Amino acid sequence: MLGKTHMAVGVAAGLAVMHPKNIQELIVGTGTLAVGSVISDIDIGTSDSYKDADKIIALAVFACVAVAAVEATMHLGIYQRLMRNSSLLRIVAGTAAFLLLCAFGKEQPHRSFMHSIPALVSLTGCVEIIFPLAAPYFAIGFISHLTLDLCNRRDERLLYPLKWGLSFGVCSSKGLVNRILFSAGSAVSAIVFAVLLLRIYDVRQLLHLL
Repeated sequence: MLGKTHMAVGVAAGLAVMHPKNIQELIVGTGTLAVGSVISDIDIGTSDSYKDADKIIALAVFACVAVAAVEATMHLGIYQRLMRNSSLLRIVAGTAAFLLLCAFGKEQPHRSFMHSIPALVSLTGCVEIIFPLAAPYFAIGFISHLTLDLCNRRDERLLYPLKWGLSFGVCSSKGLVNRILFSAGSAVSAIVFAVLLLRIYDVRQLLHLL
């Protein structure tokens, strides 16, 4: 599936499953789902698709920057919650480990390490170290990516480093199914986000916030 499809479906699935209860969790969760749902495909840079890999990295960076921008503009308390549940040492250590794992995964064949259960566990562990609130959202986004790719015709080495792989081969990554999933995921993401936002704030509070 394409990166935008993974992001749309990942965000929709994560918000529907997690039902964030406050604005900090909603914003952090949405941004983390976006990152978790696309980060696996940084390994496509080992094929002829370097530009696609750069787009995936750009999407992940954009999601992080967007969360930071929302916090800086609206002062929602995300930074305070981050520092309450973490520390500078944890943030630096977790981020360094996350980047090292991604650097390793980027150099592996497509749908190997970055599409595996070991990557899911280790990268989610890094996110847990950085910001515990974000960890389950990252895991759901990552799992949604692995699940969607199982529908394609190229095997995923879920138990990396074993050579064994699995795919159901029911659709291509750029065909009709991809377009349907993108449209459905985008619609569900928008609806669920709006419903959750209205549960957190009433209309008057939202207008004041904006």
